[in-house]
Amino acid sequence: MDKNIVNNTEDLAKILKMRRHQLNITQKSLAELCDLSHNGISRIELGQSDVQLSTILKMSKILGFKIILEMEV
Repeated sequence: MDKNIVNNTEDLAKILKMRRHQLNITQKSLAELCDLSHNGISRIELGQSDVQLSTILKMSKILGFKIILEMEV
């Protein structure tokens, strides 16, 4: 299983978009599954939106991600 480290919204945006493409899911379909607007998904994927944790968790479940928080030592 690949691990992706997210340090900013741009990193998150790239990973979400890449995974959506891998699964052949359109922005419109993902928006419907997440109960968001198509424009909302687009803004998230462009890194132009501060995303609520609940939205990240919902998207990660649909896209097959597990969110892990790790303490830096």
